[in-house]
Amino acid sequence: MSTTTGFWQSRGYVSWFTADTAVAVGSALRGFVVPLIAFSVSHSLSTAGWLSTLSIALQQVCGLFGGTIVDRHPRKPLIIGNAVIQMLLWASVSLLMVIGRLDTLIPFGVVAVSACTTGLIGQATDAALRSIISMQNYAKARSINEGRDATINMAGSPIGGILYGIQPWLPFVCSAVVYAIAGGSAARLHLHERTGIVTTRGEDTVGVISTGTRKAGRSSFLDDFLLGWKWSFHSQRIPLIIAAASLMNFGLSGIQYTIQLHLINIGTQPFRIGLMDTGVCVGMLVGSVLANRLSDKVHVGRTMCVAFIMAVAFVIPMLLDSSYWVIFFSYAFMALPFPMVNSMLLGFVFSKIEEHMQGRVAAVISAPAQVLSMFCSGMAGSLLPVSGFTATVAIFFVAMTVSSLITLFTAAIKTIPQSSQWPSAQL
Repeated sequence: MSTTTGFWQSRGYVSWFTADTAVAVGSALRGFVVPLIAFSVSHSLSTAGWLSTLSIALQQVCGLFGGTIVDRHPRKPLIIGNAVIQMLLWASVSLLMVIGRLDTLIPFGVVAVSACTTGLIGQATDAALRSIISMQNYAKARSINEGRDATINMAGSPIGGILYGIQPWLPFVCSAVVYAIAGGSAARLHLHERTGIVTTRGEDTVGVISTGTRKAGRSSFLDDFLLGWKWSFHSQRIPLIIAAASLMNFGLSGIQYTIQLHLINIGTQPFRIGLMDTGVCVGMLVGSVLANRLSDKVHVGRTMCVAFIMAVAFVIPMLLDSSYWVIFFSYAFMALPFPMVNSMLLGFVFSKIEEHMQGRVAAVISAPAQVLSMFCSGMAGSLLPVSGFTATVAIFFVAMTVSSLITLFTAAIKTIPQSSQWPSAQL
């Protein structure tokens, strides 16, 4: 599209946005109530907790290979397949609840299949965006997604809780319905079909065979998987972006768990603990509005320097005062720059990556952040009783500071231009 808003007139983008939004709504509606259902059938807090752990672990492990699957196969059937599988899973859960046949093991089985499906083929939706949106509009499109996700996350849990209060099976019925909408919208997409990938590597691209039949000389899954890692590290810029983003995510996640566990430990009311997440969502929503307005107008590198410094600066009040409202506002403002990071910094990376490499590079970029975040809860829980709230926050604050220093003192990030100049910029 030639204009920054023209993609809204594209049927392809509207269909993609509808499908992606429906998937996000379906996930948000059920996410809050799955542990409640597990507890209601098992009467065990441990079971409910391990169910969430199982979901996260399986999705992250499968996601490492999911990028390669997404790049090796046509994405439209994968998007539809993910929607159909999720629809059937959660419709089955609601049916079993209605007839009273849901036992302790079924939630584990359903959550395991759902997490594996999301990890293996759920990335197809994000990867398809590059086939629909021009490079210049990519950052703006991602900023819209950031605002949408913040709104869904802010409203999803309360709505899921209300539906659960009406009937425990109702959130799962609604999830199944919105997944059906996602599948129907995805069916209207028109994407380039890619049925073969060869591993001929140039400086910034990897060759692709776009034919109607699978070629006998098609590269193996392992070759394609490894190529994603090799390609991502063929230049200095992507590894530095991965390092900065992963450390910043680690610091933010660690502070998030520290705040939650600290508030629980001092006997804070559950409503006030939940209010923290609402504040973060509001902060991210405001940040996404700013990102949408600025994404095509500002120099990305300099804006990232400001965004990372802001994130670090907003932690400082928590280091000086651990009262509830200081933590609340500090935490909310700390989240404000992240939609700009996701839409501009990562938007630049994915706008420059060839369509057939989107899934694999996404897996490479997310892997370090996911691995680090897996340890955040355990670290926060172990450090708090020994070191206290301020010292524990300070440890994660150091990680965020190192991330900011990488951004400030590396030309690879500082020199990323505004989106209008992305076509001529080197990745």
